Amino acid sequence: MNTKKHLFWKAAVAALLMATAPSCEVLDQDPPSSLTPEEAFSTPERIDKAAIGMYDALQNPEFLGGRALIYSDVRSDDTDPSPYFNTIATFSPQANDIQTTNGWTGGYRTIYGANFFLQNFEPNASKVTAALAAQYVGEAKFIRALTLFTLVNLYAQPYNFTADASHPGVPIQLTAPDAASAYDAAQQLPRASVRDVYTQVIADLTDAAAKLPTDYDDPDYSNIARATKGAAQALLSRVYLYKGDYASAATAANAVITSGLYHLNADPATTFAPPYNTAESIFSVANNISDNPNTNNAIGQHYGPTGRGDITIGPYVAIPTTLFPANDKRRTELVTLSGGIPYTAKFASIGDWVPIVRYPEVLLTRAEALARITGVTQEAVTLLNQVRDRSKGAGTPSYTVGSFATANALINSILLERRLELAFEGHRYYDLLRTRQGVPARGTAPAVPYGDNKLVLPIPQVDLQNNPNLQQNPGY
Repeated sequence: MNTKKHLFWKAAVAALLMATAPSCEVLDQDPPSSLTPEEAFSTPERIDKAAIGMYDALQNPEFLGGRALIYSDVRSDDTDPSPYFNTIATFSPQANDIQTTNGWTGGYRTIYGANFFLQNFEPNASKVTAALAAQYVGEAKFIRALTLFTLVNLYAQPYNFTADASHPGVPIQLTAPDAASAYDAAQQLPRASVRDVYTQVIADLTDAAAKLPTDYDDPDYSNIARATKGAAQALLSRVYLYKGDYASAATAANAVITSGLYHLNADPATTFAPPYNTAESIFSVANNISDNPNTNNAIGQHYGPTGRGDITIGPYVAIPTTLFPANDKRRTELVTLSGGIPYTAKFASIGDWVPIVRYPEVLLTRAEALARITGVTQEAVTLLNQVRDRSKGAGTPSYTVGSFATANALINSILLERRLELAFEGHRYYDLLRTRQGVPARGTAPAVPYGDNKLVLPIPQVDLQNNPNLQQNPGY
């Protein structure tokens, strides 16, 4: 990764402490830049602010503040080639492109924030209760796992690209070096295998699920904007699904479902409207009008026609009505036209929260995992219907077990439902790759077959120059 990490450590204290609880008196705070790491973790109050500050790092405008989802979506078969993200959308990025470079750096900055917290909190953990200490560690590991998993999806081929997932993934950074050690040879990390990246992500999420609370007694904000046990279990189910470990995916998803904490809204559009705090949202990156990734980077600016409007969704709207009926609520409520051009209505402003995990995904993950393990079962069909029935038109019948002659027929229907339900939330492209499909041609974007070198982004040139142990992806 980029060896300029010495620039990060001073900023880390400021970034982690800038986020303060709403009840804090700002005028009573020490200037963040004047605090050493020792001072920043010196009291329970400062430790809590540092923990909250990790979410400010997660809001990085070049990464999970919205752009990380976009970098997958603009390469999927649901969007038109985006002029603003042209090289990524048309599978022609270069190693020195600013967007691919900033995405990589933004991801590792977020990981640095989590590592910085863990590294400095450990010797100060006795200053808070055991329950809080476990929670803080769980939050940091959740954020690190989410970010590392997103990076490996963007910059490496999918898990099943090789039989043992031994192909290059991304560096696994588990420390936060200070200015003195940032240039040590030990910090010039090579790319770990995709298998090893998944192992680290699963370890972090498993530990996080064991340590995190089920909620923060704050349904208006923290229950969704901070990591919970359900969020870790839900993300773990996705990781296992992408890995092809369907038994573990089904188990992790079931833990979320049987918790009783989450349910679908009556209408799919409700989730994406303020205040973004329904029981369908499991974890989101929180934004508001005054605290967001800015007008150039916020997800609502790129997708929303009233903002930059960089991303249109012609291919999604063009899905045949035999598969995506005209009266499906995801057409009638979540597609909007501006000048006759279709956009998603999921995002419309710079204050929109970025949905990372929603309950429909968990239902469909368990349904797919069960179908792949045991074929057509009533439970898998029921789970599929839960998602489909709340949006389908009145004239469209629900599925029954008899609707599917084979397991593949059921799996294809589940994958279609994922495409319709989770559109523009960063899923479709990875669903194509994990099921060994390429991307069809769209406008100026060529068809790209599964396994093609251009399906993954290049490792940034600046990082290759700074770290001789990094290996570029083939084809760049």
